[in-house]
Amino acid sequence: MKTIKMTARYVIGFKDGGHHIYEQGELVYRGDTVLFVGHGYQGRVDETQDMGNALLGPGFIDLDAVADLDSTVLAFDHQPGWQKGRLPASDWQRRETYSDAELDFNKRYAFSQLLLNGITTIAPITSILYREWAETADEFRRAADIAESLGVRAYLGPAYMSGYGVVNPDGSLDMRFDEQRGLQGLEQAVRYVEELQGRHGDTIRGMLAPDRIEGCTPELLRQTALAMRGLDCPTRLHSCQGEFELEMVHRLHGGRSSIELMAEHELLDRRLLLPHLQLLGGKEPTPEKIDRELALLGQSGASAVICPIVSGRHAKYFSGVRRFREAGINISLGTDTYPPDMIQNMHIGAILSRVQSGDITEASAADYYNMATLGGARALGREDIGRLCPGAKADIMVFDFDRIHSGQCFDPVTTMVINGNGRDIKGVIVNGDKVVWDGQLVKSGLDVQALHHQAQRQFEKFMTSYPERCHRHPPLAEIFPPSFPLSRP
Repeated sequence: MKTIKMTARYVIGFKDGGHHIYEQGELVYRGDTVLFVGHGYQGRVDETQDMGNALLGPGFIDLDAVADLDSTVLAFDHQPGWQKGRLPASDWQRRETYSDAELDFNKRYAFSQLLLNGITTIAPITSILYREWAETADEFRRAADIAESLGVRAYLGPAYMSGYGVVNPDGSLDMRFDEQRGLQGLEQAVRYVEELQGRHGDTIRGMLAPDRIEGCTPELLRQTALAMRGLDCPTRLHSCQGEFELEMVHRLHGGRSSIELMAEHELLDRRLLLPHLQLLGGKEPTPEKIDRELALLGQSGASAVICPIVSGRHAKYFSGVRRFREAGINISLGTDTYPPDMIQNMHIGAILSRVQSGDITEASAADYYNMATLGGARALGREDIGRLCPGAKADIMVFDFDRIHSGQCFDPVTTMVINGNGRDIKGVIVNGDKVVWDGQLVKSGLDVQALHHQAQRQFEKFMTSYPERCHRHPPLAEIFPPSFPLSRP
């Protein structure tokens, strides 16, 4: 194994319990492990790479990473969502919208995009609104092979559910349940996690992924909690996300909130990853109830997974960096939409935090950088990723300050967050392997332009499935009208 030294104008190391900036710094790694970060390395090296006017930092950790052609973008200007296919019509006969080959392409494309944006560790998520039911272990066996071929570090597990939301012909919203199918999905997911252990080395690990809390029956929640502890693996559950969830959990579970439901069935735990957490307190929140739920989350060790861009697009945000921190809640980040740009999410997250609180000191660029690195690692129970120090994994992203739109650098982290984006990532190393360099997928050898064009063709085909699934089955042009009148030759 070669010993490689990288140098750059800025290197973000880990020292005294937090990130530390080394100007004109050095980073040395051998194989998959960092040996040194700082100045004046005295050991032998086999190769030196000077990255110039750049920042070398730990790869970003995305705990709600879209592994799909993202359908949420279709809801940006087409609302209300329940009228535009975000919930299927109750008379829709559920079926697979994509073939297996198309599902595999979606993951190959999405994992590539995540890497190109400097994200080295992912916990993928897909939409199962358009699926025959949920995800399958066979699908995720192929996903593990795809992740390994691209070189991304991944936590994988097929999503499962006991129920899903529908729109009735009269426009009322309801749920459809098949508890046995959900329990079978959990059994399949447990077997998948067990068989995954060691099969792909260190880079591919298992997780449990119940889809949404309103689609989980109490028995499925209880069995998930037992499986989570038995497997000792991360478990992600979307919750406190939207009004439909609040209404259904309240209606189905005797007025309980989502957090109360999880607590009752012993799911709150240090292994639990909770995307969004925007609407605490249930359908009838009070300040006291919200404070009690924050305390429950902090005491359990569960991690928040905040997704700034997609939350802001839907006019929502969580109730405060300072408030969560005071409750002892670890905060991590997810992208959860296209583009999977962690840098943009950090910038927009800091802005939303300040607007939501009315306080310019509520959150800084450094706060969100910590969420994208150390917070994600803490959520996964790891101390060897999300940081660069001796013994850490060699998961490295290189941000280029020589691009003219990056502006004037006054502090490398703040400048990157407020002036940069994922397109400024010039290099990505995962587990010591160079996977992205100068905008190319050098490990897999995939053609990024070919991926882009195929994704467009596949997305256009996917959109044609909306009329059959949408409330009252209107034509596509009525579901997604153009921004302005459109003429074609």
